[in-house]
Amino acid sequence: MQPVANANLPKNISFQGKSVQSVKYQDNTGSYLAIITQTGIQPQKGDDEFKQAHLYGYVYQLREVGAPVLLWQLHDMVTDCSLDMVANFIPGSLTITDLDKNGKAEVWVAYRLSCRGDISPSDFKIIMHEGATKYAMRGISMIKVGNAIQHDGGVITSDEFKKAPLSFKVYAGKLWNKYVLETM
Repeated sequence: MQPVANANLPKNISFQGKSVQSVKYQDNTGSYLAIITQTGIQPQKGDDEFKQAHLYGYVYQLREVGAPVLLWQLHDMVTDCSLDMVANFIPGSLTITDLDKNGKAEVWVAYRLSCRGDISPSDFKIIMHEGATKYAMRGISMIKVGNAIQHDGGVITSDEFKKAPLSFKVYAGKLWNKYVLETM
């Protein structure tokens, strides 16, 4: 995994939002570029009262000849929000692994989404792709205010995760525990 500065992103790829983190990586199937972007909080089109924010993730297969090919795309968002909003990738959460040692990279990201007017938890998600197969863990973050911690609301895993190799589940659990705490 090699970090890619925004100035060094290929000109012939397209993405929405501003780049948060980009990495190049290789596996047995080729060379790839993973990029995560976010729009930040914006006025919602057609309604000044509400705001929106979008998160995107892309993986492009890089070719020696010709333009990169989009392998998969992630899009999540908060819309219709007139309160405080969170829509952020967790810094450093874009990681590349090959936990099952099959020569195909796994691409991991973690992020939070919320529209809230109080001290309530955000939706918390960990998404992983191995090739075109998507694995997802979804739940609620834990909130820390001062010395008090409000516990999370549990985790729901996708059907793919339920059938996944144990190494995926163990790693996902470690990421969950690492990133689930949200400090207010």
